[in-house]
Amino acid sequence: VVAEAVSVSRTQNLFPEAAVLKAHIQAIGGKVEATADNLVQSVVPISSVELLSQHPLVGYLRLPFKPVLTEVTSEGVNSTGANLWQSLTSYRNTAGANVCVLDLGFQGYTTLLGSELPSTVNTKSFRSDGSISASEKHGTACAEIIHDMAPNAALTLVNFNTDVEHRNAVYWITNQTPKIDVISYSIGWLNVSDGKGTGPICADVDRAANSGIVWVGAAGNEALNHFEGTFADPDGDGYYEFPDGSDILAWYVSAYYLVRAFMNWDDWGTWSGTSYSGSANDYDLYLYYRSTTSNTWYQCDSSIGLQSGTQRPTEATGYWYSTASRWWGIRIKKYSATRNCKMEVFTRGNSDAINNNVQAGSLLVPGDSASAVTVGAVDWSNDSREPYHTYSSQGPTHDNRTKPDISAPSRVSCSPTTYGSLGFSGTSSATPHVAGAMALLKEKTPFNLEQIYNILAGRAKDLGTTGKDNVYGAGSLKLKKS
Repeated sequence: VVAEAVSVSRTQNLFPEAAVLKAHIQAIGGKVEATADNLVQSVVPISSVELLSQHPLVGYLRLPFKPVLTEVTSEGVNSTGANLWQSLTSYRNTAGANVCVLDLGFQGYTTLLGSELPSTVNTKSFRSDGSISASEKHGTACAEIIHDMAPNAALTLVNFNTDVEHRNAVYWITNQTPKIDVISYSIGWLNVSDGKGTGPICADVDRAANSGIVWVGAAGNEALNHFEGTFADPDGDGYYEFPDGSDILAWYVSAYYLVRAFMNWDDWGTWSGTSYSGSANDYDLYLYYRSTTSNTWYQCDSSIGLQSGTQRPTEATGYWYSTASRWWGIRIKKYSATRNCKMEVFTRGNSDAINNNVQAGSLLVPGDSASAVTVGAVDWSNDSREPYHTYSSQGPTHDNRTKPDISAPSRVSCSPTTYGSLGFSGTSSATPHVAGAMALLKEKTPFNLEQIYNILAGRAKDLGTTGKDNVYGAGSLKLKKS
């Protein structure tokens, strides 16, 4: 209980009455937990409550006031028109919807049950340590957006940490009862496949789709961190000469950011359903940093794996830590190759854009999957990529299919315990808007999931080039006709 003391002798913000009440509460068998000004918070035996209330210095006796978590709704709910559907009576449909968020972790989800999330959710961890939290809040924020879009949909939260665990997770998801309808997947992979919708991760997407699940996946946030082009070495020194004439592909990284680089080339061979036949063209990757005092480039790492016919055509540098704001760069060397392969590079850090940036073809895997609904990002407030969403990965796939399939709101709000006000950006936040829209229409209409996707694609607000394109897909998600 909280006793509000009657203040009759307050001087200089002192409340002696509270001290008197504190002593009285202890005398009648109570325990004082806290005091503040004229307020005394205590635990008092039921038999002593009436006695306390009769004390002449108690002006008011009450239960303590307690806060509730502020419920935050993504701005994407109203901007897409999902709010107009939520109160509609289902038409010729009594079925619900079950959405699985497949992610890396769900830190803090239990504190949001009954507010930002449904009162109950199903969970399953495929990590070796069994942790559903995994000290990662990314999946929790994605689940929040789905609940905002489709408040009545059931949620299943599943996490993993490796490709092996990923495979096991997908097997489990496809065998659930009641059936999972939609997978929301705000994750991407580098250097795992040929960009043509094949490879182990895309095989998992195919497996889910073949079981009747709609896989809604992020395109990626790599448009500014991507380069691709056919190897060229006009001066014959063995190193790729990039379009700007330099043999160093550079990007600027602020202090205290990790730096990585990934490279692959078009020599994967044939995908058998379980593996690629491999590469016989061998290229190597070298990582450099530029001195902040002398502007001299220094090599600090290399990736010189063997490609002799069975290995994958990939190289990647390890984790490096930029102790100062500086330029970083890579060089590509042709070690032993019978042709000039088409090279692809992704860099990591916080640069605005790498030199010689090529935005086209910057999809992450499995954004290239023909079985996935791939989602790009636009701003919730105006459906624009500028200035906040130029990072959103673009198609086409390496076999020249148009991706993404649709775009959705990003830079939205979620709970303070995840990313807060306007703090959740990227195709990671766009993807659950589409997954939630799929679930909402499944609950409200008699249409199947394929028909629902076609409805969403047909109602999307066309952006960029007329018709479906490699920047926006069909356009920005709208559940209402413009």
